Amino acid sequence: MSTNSSQNHISDYKRNEQQEMLVAPPLDLSFKKAITMDDLMEKRAQVIRTGKAPIRTLKDRYITSTLWLSNNLLSSMEGLQRLADRVLDNPVYLSWLDLSFNEINEIGEEIEKFTNLKILYLHGNKIANITDILKLRKLQNLRSLTLHGNPIEDIPCYRGYIVHLLPQLLVLDFSPVIAAEKKKGAAHKIF
Repeated sequence: MSTNSSQNHISDYKRNEQQEMLVAPPLDLSFKKAITMDDLMEKRAQVIRTGKAPIRTLKDRYITSTLWLSNNLLSSMEGLQRLADRVLDNPVYLSWLDLSFNEINEIGEEIEKFTNLKILYLHGNKIANITDILKLRKLQNLRSLTLHGNPIEDIPCYRGYIVHLLPQLLVLDFSPVIAAEKKKGAAHKIF
């Protein structure tokens, strides 16, 4: 590979939201009034926000690495793996998961199975336990995380703690993580 082509290449883990959508359109199961992940199994994907749906395989699965489940009534992440296995052609490549604006009160352990996640939106939920963030430590590819609009946002040193715990983050709550925060984050040990 020539030096010039490697400089022009954007490595997968640095792709932002817009670049992820260029890879393949998202599977958008938002605004479906789903209470559980199982409720989403047979729902039709919508294309209103993106203008196109991902390609569907003969096994009725979608070829995409982006799954949008926002603005539902989900109180739990339970069944996420089952849903991903049912609707995604290759769930191991899930890189962007949007669970924003639901009723989720804790980060489920199933999230640890999605080791290729780069973008995780959990804003506008009911997550109150800051130790739930520990479940995200195994997601070494995670670069963008949102948690604002959850009760944990009111905990003193919230941002510093998360930056310290997840040093690979480049963006937290749609705001870039700067080097000074990473240094300062080490001082924000809550436990």
